[in-house]
Amino acid sequence: MILENNRTLKLKWIFASLLASLVWLLPISAQAALSPVAVSIFPPLQFPPEDFSITGARLSLLWGDHRDVYGLDVGLLGNVTQQDFIGIGIAGGVNITKGTTKIIGLQAAGIANVNMNKTDAFGLQLALGMNYNNAASTVSGLQAALLGNYAPFTDVYGVQVGIFNRAKEVYGLQIGLINVADSLHGIQIGLLNFHNKGTFIVSPVINIGF
Repeated sequence: MILENNRTLKLKWIFASLLASLVWLLPISAQAALSPVAVSIFPPLQFPPEDFSITGARLSLLWGDHRDVYGLDVGLLGNVTQQDFIGIGIAGGVNITKGTTKIIGLQAAGIANVNMNKTDAFGLQLALGMNYNNAASTVSGLQAALLGNYAPFTDVYGVQVGIFNRAKEVYGLQIGLINVADSLHGIQIGLLNFHNKGTFIVSPVINIGF
């Protein structure tokens, strides 16, 4: 009788533990639609679907569109990330991230890099057209674009190069036809240089800030 009661208690305990584990795992499973790789022609002709997070590499013949990307992102025309991107992004056309962006080494685009939320770039952010960072961000390294870099809320630690350059704070060098910084701790070289908090707000050819 005692053995049967012990056995019944053990079975109940095991059942309760399994049930608790299942309840605990369900929210994670519902949220964590993960895939180590994504292959896309263009949405919806892509695997996996756009509500997945990619945790390895996304390769797009034309372009891809997914929730998050963590790793290597390569697209012939471009790629769209709806939320967070961390890694290396290379596109023949446009890289677009609507959530936060963390560039590890390289973000390069044939037309533009468009980052709509907080961005941290460590390394190179390059575009033949434009780099556009639309929120409080940091670039540590080189930000270069043929037409320009529009990053009015970005602190640049390094070099910003383009026909037009706009940054919040520059710790290093801006080179272009028109350079604009709220605070300058370095050198601007260009036709017109704007240091909004400097002694001389506008300076031709060269401007130095401390």
